[in-house]
Amino acid sequence: MEHDKTVHLIGNAHIDLIWLWKWEDGLREIRATFASALDRIREHGAFIFTSACAYYYSLVERTDPVLFEGIREAVKAGRWCIAGGWWLQPDCNAPTGEAFVRQGLYGQGYFMEKFGKRARFGYNVDSFGHHGNLPQILKKSGMEAYVFMRPGAHEKKLPSNLFFWKGIDGSEVLACRLIPGYNNSSDWGKGLEEKILRIREHVESGEIPLMCFYGVGNHGGGPTRENLAAIDGLRQRKTGILYSDPETYFDQVRGLGPWPVLQDELQYHAIGCYSALSRLKKANNLTEQMLLSAEKTLAVIGEGDDRQEHQETIREAWKKVLVNQFHDSLGGCSIPEAYPKIFGAYGWGQETANQINALLLNRLASRIETFKDGSTLVLWNPHPWELKTAVEVLAIADAIRDAEDNDIPFELTPSNAVTTGFFSGIMRFVAVLPPLGYRIYKLINPRDEFDAVPEIRYSRTGSNRLVSDPVALVIDRETGFITSIYDEERHIEYLDQEGIGPVIIDDDSDTWTHGISSYRGALRKMRLESFNLISQGLVTTEYEIRYTLLQSKVIMRVMVNGALRTVDLRIRVLWNEGHRLLKLRISSAFRNEVFVSGIPYGSIERAADGTEWPIQRWAVLSAERHSGAFDSSCPALGVVNDGIYSCSVESNALGLTLLRSPLFSHHEPAHPPPDIQPRYIDQGEHEYHVRLHLCTGQTGKDEYARRALELNQPPAYVIESAHPGTLPPEQSYCRVRPDSGSPGNTTVIISTIKRAEDDKGWIIRAVEAGGIRASVIIDCNWLELQGTFSFEPFEIKTIRISGGSMRETNLLEE
Repeated sequence: MEHDKTVHLIGNAHIDLIWLWKWEDGLREIRATFASALDRIREHGAFIFTSACAYYYSLVERTDPVLFEGIREAVKAGRWCIAGGWWLQPDCNAPTGEAFVRQGLYGQGYFMEKFGKRARFGYNVDSFGHHGNLPQILKKSGMEAYVFMRPGAHEKKLPSNLFFWKGIDGSEVLACRLIPGYNNSSDWGKGLEEKILRIREHVESGEIPLMCFYGVGNHGGGPTRENLAAIDGLRQRKTGILYSDPETYFDQVRGLGPWPVLQDELQYHAIGCYSALSRLKKANNLTEQMLLSAEKTLAVIGEGDDRQEHQETIREAWKKVLVNQFHDSLGGCSIPEAYPKIFGAYGWGQETANQINALLLNRLASRIETFKDGSTLVLWNPHPWELKTAVEVLAIADAIRDAEDNDIPFELTPSNAVTTGFFSGIMRFVAVLPPLGYRIYKLINPRDEFDAVPEIRYSRTGSNRLVSDPVALVIDRETGFITSIYDEERHIEYLDQEGIGPVIIDDDSDTWTHGISSYRGALRKMRLESFNLISQGLVTTEYEIRYTLLQSKVIMRVMVNGALRTVDLRIRVLWNEGHRLLKLRISSAFRNEVFVSGIPYGSIERAADGTEWPIQRWAVLSAERHSGAFDSSCPALGVVNDGIYSCSVESNALGLTLLRSPLFSHHEPAHPPPDIQPRYIDQGEHEYHVRLHLCTGQTGKDEYARRALELNQPPAYVIESAHPGTLPPEQSYCRVRPDSGSPGNTTVIISTIKRAEDDKGWIIRAVEAGGIRASVIIDCNWLELQGTFSFEPFEIKTIRISGGSMRETNLLEE
């Protein structure tokens, strides 16, 4: 047999846990499919079954121990191939970088515990695209190869269907694109023979060994007796057709190359999945960020009797998040009946993180020696770098002072409460907080519900100019769009005349947005209804702008903070449209053919040609590049957000896609019955937070990543009365800083601090986010340890702390 022309037959059953059915229906199909596969193994001496998703195996273990034991025996005998190494097959663009790490950590850990082996290849055959940092995550989770299907040949030209995929950091995995796919109509009957022969012809002509997946899929099923009979008949007539599994395939082809190398992300399919069901995307982002914040807090100050209980609770919350990130459910493609339980799981994770964080910070505050007069405000910074940010505290007082008795400028702004006679106001000021730690401030003459409180009124104004020195912002009187953001100190204008505002675009595409790469429907600017001054004080100036169009409204709070050079846009949407989408259009003064945006644990440069792209929490618009790099003298507009995953950029204009309203689970060419009222996605009220950073060319990509984390994991606070304590007024528990040989600020970001899975020490996850080499010192002050570590560009490094030392390990914490 000529191995370089072999067709490797892969018996599988793709099972969508949640799609056109609910979770409990998916559970039933998992059990039925695994039982059927085990029957085929017992009936047929050569058949091999391949299946991914550790979560699926865990469900079988909990519901059918006899079936699970049969699977264990089949794995041991080499008849059942453990695939993927992840908890399940998620969307491969939207989850945060740490969520992808947890997929491998929990998935590979489960496989090793239950089967004594790990998956050796990644497996996401139905995900809609694959971000450019996956090769690094796969390799550091024990996987040297990758199986995928999308983008298809009509969506992305590849040098070969078998190639080395190189990630943004230089890591490589051997990747295979399935043709025609993991499942199609031919798998249901005798058409399978024709499918195998077509792939065999492809192999013969290209001399590239390929896999041919077969088995009833999507709603489970797997290979049938009819499938196996057809294969056996074909093998009697043709050579080079082998019952196999992906592990065998990759072992056989790895040394047959050389295979071409592709350094690029694997896009482009179903762009609508990153804006459909916006409310779900927001819930996903919020839950991830709350868990990351609570986990760091628990790691550095959580050494109480309940530490292990909290650890286990956070682990379970992460697993719920990973399940919710299944590609169809997070993509917004499932039926509406599936989502109540998904939102419930996110809510459980948020409440878990909130309670743990609040308990730990109150416990910490009780140990701090507070001020003897007034109230003590304890502010907690969840990030291992110094944080200078505007904070909002639900309180009213006459003054704020720091521990050295310096007055801190502040302002009072209205809260959302509409009542009288009770404490109801927000104090806003700029705080400077130590890395991953706390600082206390004194509230002078704090008011409570029994005191008279100052009345804060909304103001009407004829002025369309917002000023917070040195930044001035102008609202166009006719359109309500923000047409100028000018830095009077740097003499930089950040916007062009079109400015910033909401636009509605017609969108007749299906839920996935099949077949197109950008939204080119009729574009309408929303019309100005009014703009009013909300507050103007020593820290910020805030306006509210109201827009309306068709059946929908947008209320946008605009807050300028000159000291921080930021403009916050808090957007509330009342949406009542079908087959339309809403973008926040930001037209900068800078024109370029490319833009840079965040991806999981990294960033990437993309064409500014109007294509819709999946993004992660930040993007930056800058002036033209010179000599292959952004000119350091040129300004830049950084745009960070709290869970908007889709955007387009055309020259100087960024369009953040806030939401879309296709039909639920609408897949072309199907159409709803004309006499039944269809259900549109994302009707009702939505909220978004977008922050603009007015930057210079010296601002590195790592800074945008930090600013995005600061928006999504804001400081927490506790207000304490007077009491003695043993802790000082300020303390830092962990920080990362450049070593003595590295000038300036470090580009390395610590994203995660947690207890190790075996509870023997701690884990730190650090990422080089600037795309350069860096050497840093990590100070673990809570353990009185420090270590020096070198990073390659975009390297993810996992550091294990145990036995009084710090050492590098892989993502599996080995």
